[in-house]
Amino acid sequence: MQTFNFNIILQAGIVILLFFTIMSLYGFFIAIRPSKIHSSLTPANFDLDFESLTIKTADKVELKGWLISNQNSDKIIIALHGYPADKGNILPALLFLQEDFNLLFFDFRYLGESSGFYTTIGAKEVNDLLAALSFAKERGFKKIGVWGFSMGGAVALMTAHKTSDINAIVADSSYAALSLLLTEPYRNFAFFKYPLAFFTRLWPRIFLGISITEASPVKKIKGIKIPILLIHSPEDEVIPFSHALLLKEALKDNPRAEFWFEEGALHGEIKKEYQERIREFFQKNLQ
Repeated sequence: MQTFNFNIILQAGIVILLFFTIMSLYGFFIAIRPSKIHSSLTPANFDLDFESLTIKTADKVELKGWLISNQNSDKIIIALHGYPADKGNILPALLFLQEDFNLLFFDFRYLGESSGFYTTIGAKEVNDLLAALSFAKERGFKKIGVWGFSMGGAVALMTAHKTSDINAIVADSSYAALSLLLTEPYRNFAFFKYPLAFFTRLWPRIFLGISITEASPVKKIKGIKIPILLIHSPEDEVIPFSHALLLKEALKDNPRAEFWFEEGALHGEIKKEYQERIREFFQKNLQ
């Protein structure tokens, strides 16, 4: 009887372990190779002259981008899209900045038209922004601002401690730490979401050689003194508002940090006075 009970327990344990392994591997796979959101919009749709370009990262990924020039400015804004979208997705929302600045849009690795076999939702995308910054410096731009939405905002914040080339950042709806979002794909699994998230945390280290805990803006921005405008909404249904509060706390010693927490806006929804707030921030801090 004891042997029978032991075999039953062992078999149940194996089934449970297989369940966690298969489900977490599936969650990991669809996270790094999601269905891409493709936009058909280009600057040509807005009658703008632009340069199509390719930027190569330090790890040999080719990023496809657009440079929209402003002949009256030596300043540039680099625009970073969210996950799993592309550069065209954010194009209409930021074209108002072309009146005062040059604009650089590009697709993060794997997404849009860029090369790469997978996305890391922020971890390796820091290399993408570093490559874009090098491109901007090589083109002779004197001041560089970065605007990022969601994952793009997180990438901007995580990159700032690695370089002095960023003069100002707008981070709209950024996450504070990617690890805090791990339970979201499994939110319907009740208690089981926690062991599933634990297993999912293992796969990036095993298969990609990266630690998901490194994708953590809240750790990276402590001590940064450049101007940062943090935008979030308490009603954000994708990146909980608690992330914004963690980032705000991490920026408490930055006297040049600003916070705009607008009520009633969903993730990616354009807020009232958005253009005015962004334009004023960059004009003030890219002098």
